[in-house]
This record gives sequence, structure tokens and C-alpha cells, in this order.
Amino acid sequence: MLFGQRGSIHMIVLILVVLVGFGAALGWPQYKKHQTIRVAKHALELGKEIAFAEATYKTKYGAYTPDFTQLNVTLPCPVEENEGQTEMVCPHYVYRLVEGNILRVKHVNLPKWFDLNLDEGSVDCSHEEDSIAGSHICGRVDVSDIVEK
Repeated sequence: MLFGQRGSIHMIVLILVVLVGFGAALGWPQYKKHQTIRVAKHALELGKEIAFAEATYKTKYGAYTPDFTQLNVTLPCPVEENEGQTEMVCPHYVYRLVEGNILRVKHVNLPKWFDLNLDEGSVDCSHEEDSIAGSHICGRVDVSDIVEK
């Protein structure tokens, strides 16, 4: 009788371990997706702050500056020189002024980015056509309230 109860307890523990494993296997990708979307929203908010600082800088000096250290904002990430261009390198996104009036906010690992057009006050959420991660980010991040015209 003791042996039968012991086997039952082991079977229950095994079933619980399997159920927890399935739950983790199904929940982890959802968690990562929501974390990526949260980080993208934060990246756009920081991009908005930089865009407003760039607009103020242009009003004062007549042109945008690729050197974010010249802006009157507190930068949360270090500014580095990379391939002849100045960029602010954060853990998940890299910020760079391209084409004179486009603030590119590029993801470090994923083939996706946000382009903030400083002259028009618009945001273009871009990703490779087959990128599931990029389409999820662009579909879930509301850019209408990020950059104001």
C-alpha cells in the first residue's frame, strides 16, 4: 500500500512539472513580445524628446545637430562615434541623425527601426516585409501621439 501511494505522488509531481513546463513554453514568447513592445514605446518616447530638443536647437542655430550632447536634454545612454557618425547607443536601440533631418531609432538586434522626420513631425515605423517581430512592434506601438506636428 505504501508503494502504491509513493508511485501516485511521483506521478502527480511529474504531471505538475509537465504542466508548468508547457505553461512556461507557451508564456515565454508572449512575455518577450510584450517586453519588446514596451521597449519600443520607450524608445519612441526618448526619440520624441530628442526630436523636440533638435527642433529647439534648429530654431536657435539654424540647423539640426548630429551630436546629441549639444542638445539641452539629459541623455540616458552614452554618445559614441561609429563609422564617422555620432550615435547614442542604448541597450536596445541606437539613435542617429541621418539625411540631415531624419532621426533614426534602430533596434540593436531586430531588422526594424523608427524614422522620425524632424521637419514634418512624422514617424515611419519600418521593418523587413517578412519580419514577424517588426510587424508586431509596428502594429502594437501607436505612433500618433509620439510626434506632434
